[in-house]
Amino acid sequence: AMTTLRSMLRLGRRAGFATRVDASRSEVFPGVASSVSTTVTCGCLTSASTPVAVARRSSRSFDAFARSGASSRAFSAEGEKKDDADETEEETEAAEEGVPADEVTDMLKAELEEKDKQVKDMNDKLLRVLADMENLRERTRRQADQAEKFAIQGFVKDLLDVADNLGRALATVELGDETNDPAKTKAALVSMHEGVSMVEKQLAAAFAKHSVSKYDPTGDPFDPNHHMALFNVPLTEGETQGTVAAVTKPGYKLHDRVIRPAEVGVFQA
Repeated sequence: AMTTLRSMLRLGRRAGFATRVDASRSEVFPGVASSVSTTVTCGCLTSASTPVAVARRSSRSFDAFARSGASSRAFSAEGEKKDDADETEEETEAAEEGVPADEVTDMLKAELEEKDKQVKDMNDKLLRVLADMENLRERTRRQADQAEKFAIQGFVKDLLDVADNLGRALATVELGDETNDPAKTKAALVSMHEGVSMVEKQLAAAFAKHSVSKYDPTGDPFDPNHHMALFNVPLTEGETQGTVAAVTKPGYKLHDRVIRPAEVGVFQA
C-alpha cells in the first residue's frame, strides 16, 4: 500500500511539472506566434511592407522561438533530475521496508525483553544498595551507642587497682581491738598511712594515663577561668593583692580543659 501511494505521488509530481512546463511554453509561444502572424499578415496584406522587412521580422521571431525552446529544455532537464532523486529515495525506503513484518516484530520483542531484563537487574541492585545502606546506618548507630556507653571503660579499669589497695589499707586497722597498746596502734597507723599513700600514687598514675592533671595554684595570680574564689584573706606584708592565699580543693584538667576549678582564698586589702 505504501509503495502504491508513493508511485501515485511520483506520477502526480511529474504531472505537475509537465503542467508548469506547458504553462511556461504557452507564456512564450503566444508572443512568438503573434509576432510571426503579425509579420506574415503585414507582409502579405500591407503593400507598404517590403520582402526585406518581412524577412527581418521573421528572423527576430524565430530567434525568440529558439531561445524559448532552450529554456524549456533546461526546465525539462531540471525536472528529470528531481524525478531521478525522488526515485532513488523511494527505492531506498522500499528496500528498508522490504524487511518482513514478523521479523521486525521479533526484533522489537527481543529488544523489549532485553530492556526489561536490564530494568529488573537495576531494580535488584538498587534494592540491595538500599538494604546495605540501612544495615550500615543501624550498625553505625549501635557502635555510637556502645562507644558512648562504655567510653570510660578503660579509666574504670585503671581505678580498680586503686580500689583494691584502698581496701587493703583499711583492712590493716582493727576496729574491734579494745587493747590500748600504743605500740600496736602506732604500727597500725603507719601501715594505714603507707597503704593510703600507695593508693594516692596509683590514683595519680591512673589520672596521668588518661591525661587528667592536678594543679595547686597557691601564690599564683587569681584567674577566674581556673580558680573559684570562696573567701578573702587580709593582705599581709610581703604579699601581693589578688594572688591566691590558700587552696581548699586543688583543680583538675582533662588535657587543656578545666574539669574542676580550684577552690581558693584570695589576698585582698
